[in-house]
Amino acid sequence: MPKASLKQFLSNQRNLGKVIRFSAKTRLKDESVAEHSFHVAFYAMMLADLELKDGRKINIERLLRSALLHDLEECVTGDILHDFKHRDRRLNKEIKRIASRFYMELMQSLPRGMSSEYYRTWSNAKNEKTAEGKLLHAADRLDALLYSMEEYHLGNKTFRPIIDEIVKSLKEMKLKSVDYFLKELGF
Repeated sequence: MPKASLKQFLSNQRNLGKVIRFSAKTRLKDESVAEHSFHVAFYAMMLADLELKDGRKINIERLLRSALLHDLEECVTGDILHDFKHRDRRLNKEIKRIASRFYMELMQSLPRGMSSEYYRTWSNAKNEKTAEGKLLHAADRLDALLYSMEEYHLGNKTFRPIIDEIVKSLKEMKLKSVDYFLKELGF
């Protein structure tokens, strides 16, 4: 495969604004992966600030870099539906393997040190053995919750079970910052 140009990389990255999340659901308002990534980074920052206030050590730079890069491969793969992706462990592993290949190809046009660092950040982004990975996972789910709540409040009742599932998964994380968000959101 010929080496891609930086211009092509930037063009691909900008496609995140065209990739729609929840694409198999009836939606009243679309959310692109670019919007999602912004919201995830914003919520991750807020969660980190709450955790820091409670004395927990968080590498905010690593967290925010991870948030910005965590779905970058979707500019070429599209958004794979959550229920489909997580239904079967082997399928999930295979999707991650293929996404990794797409991500590496996407990184080819960047300088070597940058591409390897971005790849390492992406591949470890949701490693829940780290505080940053846990917070990124929580921020990712919070965005799905807030989007689902917006759909529900606009009248899309099909999002009620999605809200319930996400709230359950967030409560299971046992993070004070997440519990604070949930309480403030009425859960």
